[in-house]
Amino acid sequence: MSRLRPLAALVASMVLVSACGADTGDSTSTSPVLRIGLSEESGALDPHALTGNFLLLDAIYEPLVTYSEGGKLEPGLAESWAVAKDGRQVSFDLRDGVRFTDGTPLDSSAVKWNFDRWVGDKRFGFFRASQVISAVDTPDADTVRLTLSEPYEPLLQEMSIVRPVRLLSPKAANAAGEFQTPVGTGPWKLVSNSAKGATLARNDGYWGTKPKLDRLEFKVIPNSQARVNALANREIDLIGASYLAPITPVEAKALSRRAGIELHTGAPDVSIMLGFNPKGPAGDRAVREAVRQAIDTVSLTEALFMGYARPARRVFPPDVPDSGTDLPLYFDQAAARSTLDAAGYTLDGGTRIKDGRPLSLKLLIPGTPAPGQLDPRSTAAAIAAALKQVGIAVEIAQVDAAAYYDERAEGAYDITFFEGLGAPYDPSSSVVSLFTSGARGPLWVTPATEAAVDEALYARDTASRATAYQKLYDTVAADAGFVPLVYRTRLWAVREAVKGFTVPPTDVDLEVTGVTVE
Repeated sequence: MSRLRPLAALVASMVLVSACGADTGDSTSTSPVLRIGLSEESGALDPHALTGNFLLLDAIYEPLVTYSEGGKLEPGLAESWAVAKDGRQVSFDLRDGVRFTDGTPLDSSAVKWNFDRWVGDKRFGFFRASQVISAVDTPDADTVRLTLSEPYEPLLQEMSIVRPVRLLSPKAANAAGEFQTPVGTGPWKLVSNSAKGATLARNDGYWGTKPKLDRLEFKVIPNSQARVNALANREIDLIGASYLAPITPVEAKALSRRAGIELHTGAPDVSIMLGFNPKGPAGDRAVREAVRQAIDTVSLTEALFMGYARPARRVFPPDVPDSGTDLPLYFDQAAARSTLDAAGYTLDGGTRIKDGRPLSLKLLIPGTPAPGQLDPRSTAAAIAAALKQVGIAVEIAQVDAAAYYDERAEGAYDITFFEGLGAPYDPSSSVVSLFTSGARGPLWVTPATEAAVDEALYARDTASRATAYQKLYDTVAADAGFVPLVYRTRLWAVREAVKGFTVPPTDVDLEVTGVTVE
């Protein structure tokens, strides 16, 4: 029997596949509007807060540096930059003639005002740029100079992320400096924003290539299958991306077969991983080793992701810079049983015991899928079934989605799921979030991982940086500190009437400048 069949049968018994709505045909007239599905309301669009939809923020606000395919850094609002020989100063030459949509000039004082809102703020400790910038100076109206407490090579890439480095008009805050309204320099400007959706209009004063469309209309449709139906029924034109309107693998498969719909796929940008709490039974390395030996990631990927993922063998997918080399495929249930036998875990019925206590792990999952993550129920069931085969019991603890990250941060689990942040945050921001003690609910932290993170982040040349990152990954793997599960394919879908759409470099980009709708 194929090794896929038991797992596939389990998943099939748990997943109900709904049919897409009926296609009523395409209009041939040209529309100046692109209608976009949104999984939840966009929130307050303050680029210096940890709220607001990433893609709407990307449409409205711009960074000094932009992130393009393959991790290449290109000019954004800064035409160019120069790094001092000692690595302790970085100067940015701003573009001439750029204005915020309220007419405020983009000059060095406006940039400094923005930086002063987040530099040193502990809320943004997930990226070290916020901690290493010691001064922001404005030698002239076109130049911004950052002084660093120590050389920090990832700074330029971190200047391309969405929150909090995008630039807000100083006039968009009140006298107390509190955010009032979203005003940026981007190709789009906000018209309206509510719980039902948002509307953006083209910024006709945009300094760069202006969009061909007049407006973007975002419609909030919380249910994933309802968004698919709305696309098929021509109520909206575009869905996809982890932070916009995520598409499940089941839905992607249905959409790929549907006339009038084009499914677009992009290379994976995150690994989905299983992590351990070292303060419980998983504090025993033998237990962690047996867990990663018990899980068949190839079958898991095939059964749950229907061809829209690959088995993971790294912390970050291979396309991410400095992602290192492949780890082994650990699956070997005979080896898992031997590992537990050698560590003194003996079978008592179907469950192993040691010192009179059964080996049972609490698997914490959110009650509903978070954007871009595995379906928690079917995945948890598959993991539990795999561990049961080697004598490890699993208690699936399903909690309210709003409480899930709090409980994970508090360590109210033995095993649970983790992901990186995705480009452009990887690898520098994600290794801080995953492997340092200052992070909120990290994946795996030891003194050795923290030292390796610092060594990688503060490396001064390409070779030493690559070596340091590899040391970090090898350290975590030697601890059996996580189980790499899958690399998830990025998914977008558009109606056939949408022309010119291509998958953006990252899932936090809304790149529709060349898009038209027939």
